[in-house]
Amino acid sequence: MSKPRYDWWPYVKGMIRRYPELCARQEELRRTKMSPNLTGMPGAHGQTSDPVADAALRELPEINRRELEAVQKAVEETRALPNGEERLQVVRLVFWDKTKAYTLAGASLKMHWSERKLAEWHGAFIRCVAKYFGLLP
Repeated sequence: MSKPRYDWWPYVKGMIRRYPELCARQEELRRTKMSPNLTGMPGAHGQTSDPVADAALRELPEINRRELEAVQKAVEETRALPNGEERLQVVRLVFWDKTKAYTLAGASLKMHWSERKLAEWHGAFIRCVAKYFGLLP
């Protein structure tokens, strides 16, 4: 039986790789600015005078927000599965760990699981993200 080829597979892998960066960007956008308005006039030059409202109004672009939400939902769903934390460790090692770039083979040696099992978990996570992004039914 041959493996099906999906055109969106590399895009979803890139989405998963960008997840930590998108989380950091969203956190930065939600952080309130503590610097005072130097003009002395509230709301001068189109700026919001309320830093909390300003933080609430800032958000990621639509596509980045959808990518972030898809990966977050996939992480939540994966965490609830049997061996969920180990499955997420595979994702961390292969996609997010910047100190050592692990392949599935390297991750299998580190985690003491077969490479075939980790490939199964890896593919299931990618398909889960694709499902939440709307690429799979």
